[in-house]
Amino acid sequence: MMRLYVAEAGDLKKVEKAEMSEVLWIDLVAPSPEEVERLHAEFGIDLQDIADCLDPNERSRIEVEERYDLLVLRSLLTDERSPERIQTMPIGIMSTPKQIITVRIGAAFGAEDLCSDLKRRPKIETKEDLFLALIRRVHRDIERTVRPMERKIGAIQEVILHATSAEVAHSAFALSNGLILLNTALLSNLNAISLLSRMRQLHMTKDKLDLAEDIENDVAQLYEMTTIYREIMSNILNAYETAVSNNLSFIMKTLTTISLILILPTLVASLYGMNVDLPFQEDPNAFWYVIGISAVCVLGLWAMFRVKRIL
Repeated sequence: MMRLYVAEAGDLKKVEKAEMSEVLWIDLVAPSPEEVERLHAEFGIDLQDIADCLDPNERSRIEVEERYDLLVLRSLLTDERSPERIQTMPIGIMSTPKQIITVRIGAAFGAEDLCSDLKRRPKIETKEDLFLALIRRVHRDIERTVRPMERKIGAIQEVILHATSAEVAHSAFALSNGLILLNTALLSNLNAISLLSRMRQLHMTKDKLDLAEDIENDVAQLYEMTTIYREIMSNILNAYETAVSNNLSFIMKTLTTISLILILPTLVASLYGMNVDLPFQEDPNAFWYVIGISAVCVLGLWAMFRVKRIL
């Protein structure tokens, strides 16, 4: 799907029919082969670059071509079927002499989200404004996912060491996996953003350079946050595994102790079940003698284990 936008009074306005050379932003979301060919014919975009932007495993990077510059970032991908699952996807931001072209697998945000995110920022009037706005929006979505994680980690930390429910462990492992994905994506994005000065199609003023530096600092801060949260979750999961192992050891120790207590009564009963001459065999109270001996053995072993705090 291809969406075209023009800049009006600092905002982005969607246009249904217009020449691609006349618009400011060309947004391709899961484009069709016809749209890809049209983009290639109009701007000379390399088909391999478009294919890379649609590759779910593509890393963040910068490519400087003769007719355009390409910045690939890892952005957040929302899945309506499993909103708790954290996924990332590539988004290619291409800067031509007059337009910004984005190529992505899914539409995590639209023009209205882009503009609403900039109410206290310079309005979108040039392609440089749009370029920086796109970078900021990509990482603002990640930030909104990372910020509540501190509360989630605290809640998991309170519960997981005393929990036996697999559901709690599942949530903890899912959060840990999400942090690994975000941490890796942010590091890759940070390395790519630090190379923005290599791009030749952007003409940055001093104010825009300061804004780009602020964005880079924000991404670096997000990376540090996810690194800390990742280490905390790793420690929590290690503690959980230790607690599970200790609980299993306690259960096995208890079962072993009970088995030892039951061995002696079983031995006494087995002896008196043999077809040989035994003490008290002719005594009419022999059954109660066997029961008494067995009870004494059980109580003696139980008392010993209690004194030694094995039980």
